[in-house]
Amino acid sequence: MKIGTPFGEFPFVYRKIERREDGVAIVGTVAGVDSRVVFDKDDGRRAALVLGVPAAAALLLLARRVRR
Repeated sequence: MKIGTPFGEFPFVYRKIERREDGVAIVGTVAGVDSRVVFDKDDGRRAALVLGVPAAAALLLLARRVRR
């Protein structure tokens, strides 16, 4: 995966997925800098509108499983 920044595109190197109080975080590095992408409940609702209910349901199920 590549991440676009004002300085160009850099590869995102995935390391792990972790549970956080505010959602599920994908942890990795971008250009050698520790980075996190956090998905919260509102992201799941927005995904339901944009991608359709099945994709959002999968994201919400993933969040629930990680919490346990």
